[in-house]
Amino acid sequence: MPLLGLSALRKAGTRASSVIRDLREGIGTVLASPWLWITIAIAALGNVTLSGPISVALPFLIKDNLRLDVAALGLLQSMFSVGSVAGAVWLGRSAKLRRRGPIAYGAWMVGGLMTLAFGLPISIVAIALAALINGVSFSFFGLIWTNTLQELVPREVLGRVSSIDYFGSFVLLPVGYGVAGWATEQFGAPAMFVVGGALTAALGLAHPAIRHLD
Repeated sequence: MPLLGLSALRKAGTRASSVIRDLREGIGTVLASPWLWITIAIAALGNVTLSGPISVALPFLIKDNLRLDVAALGLLQSMFSVGSVAGAVWLGRSAKLRRRGPIAYGAWMVGGLMTLAFGLPISIVAIALAALINGVSFSFFGLIWTNTLQELVPREVLGRVSSIDYFGSFVLLPVGYGVAGWATEQFGAPAMFVVGGALTAALGLAHPAIRHLD
């Protein structure tokens, strides 16, 4: 029994060392590539400035400002989805996409501006159109990002980098929801969309490593 226990401890220690080594290698790969860590950081901030307003403030915008009901909320959520599918189909028809950085972050900026439009004094039809374009824009960004990761990150560290990407991108999501709830109560839903959309758009094309990514 003591020998078996010692063997189990050694195996556990070896596995722990392997996990730490893999994590260190993945983080090193991310930090050595500005386009990687910048995008992960921007996605994390985007979950505060973008996901927070859309997930938390949208029902209040519809009820308190537009004076509409749950059917309008369903319409806007559907338009997000339709836009995402349309963007995926449209982008999927491209055999080879050049200047992926400017296109992806240009789409990010458009999505931010469409989010800002939600807070303007416009009709539900105009907001639905903004939701459609928002869905197309962030579908573009997400698909280009996934393709770029698979093409430019070495295969032997792709799993580790993808894990860091997923964790880093969503780590601030609870913060975004909390801030959105507080800010919506304090300043109103329209202000949340205007400020959040403007900040989201401002995050795009902020670094030469992004602008020069082909």
